[in-house]
Amino acid sequence: MNNRRGFSIRTFLAEGTPDSLQIIEHSQWIGRGVVIPRAVFEQHSSRPELTGTGIYLLDGASPRTGCERVYIGQTSTLRDNMERVQRKDFWTRMIVFSAEGPRLHRAHTDYIEARLLEIARETKAAELDNTKEPAPAQLWESDRADADNFVDQVMLVAPTLGVRAFESVPAMARGGELVRLTSNGANASGYGAGGRFVVQANSAASRQDGPGCPGHVLDLRDSLVERGVLVEEGKQLKFTQAFAFASAQQAAQLVTADDSDGGAWRAGSTSSAADDSRGAPGRTEDRVTTPAVNVKPLRAKPVEAGAE
Repeated sequence: MNNRRGFSIRTFLAEGTPDSLQIIEHSQWIGRGVVIPRAVFEQHSSRPELTGTGIYLLDGASPRTGCERVYIGQTSTLRDNMERVQRKDFWTRMIVFSAEGPRLHRAHTDYIEARLLEIARETKAAELDNTKEPAPAQLWESDRADADNFVDQVMLVAPTLGVRAFESVPAMARGGELVRLTSNGANASGYGAGGRFVVQANSAASRQDGPGCPGHVLDLRDSLVERGVLVEEGKQLKFTQAFAFASAQQAAQLVTADDSDGGAWRAGSTSSAADDSRGAPGRTEDRVTTPAVNVKPLRAKPVEAGAE
């Protein structure tokens, strides 16, 4: 049962259009968010939210995989860091979280930045542009409670803005159906939830690249290996945790390493895995496997210029 209280989020379109600056306010939060598209970033660089202490996200898509890519940062004066921020090519919008007055100080934002990075690395839901791993600042108990509350509110607001970097994998709904896929050396189970398709932990994806596997799916597979979602295990890649894909088709293509469609997932027998997103997949007896091809080594990660 969800014991959370409802709350409202107010979005103000500062220039009357949804593709320009937006101000986000939460009814139960001292903070506020400002969403600034990159195309209008320069003209809004003097806003007060960019001159004080705060947290910012650079949000966009990876040019290699199309996955969400995020940079998480904190600053005392974001305007002074604009040259460094502009050197990053992937982002299409900046989201700044700040608080009115002196309610956030540098130790707060050091702590919040480190916690958000820790959460994003645990969920592995998005590619992170950060390379450093700052340790949370040491705070007095009362200050830590305030900072943890700020983190909680950012995690509530971020998904409403389309940022999935901090989201946990959605659980299968009561009465939902577990489906399985065994083809081309793969053995995986999953379910639909929240408009996405979740492949369960301990599922096995094929490393036998089929001739029809789209290149962007192979790039996504490499990204999941880099994030630690997939680990090599013989001729397969094992899911170390459940992962939510954009669609059943995308999941099927990655799992089979071929041009599969969403219909490749078939209802399987119920097992302990059916109620546990961390469970191991069972067997499916009625699937037709495709001919195996040679196992290809995973492609090396390209070096990105300007990585920090």
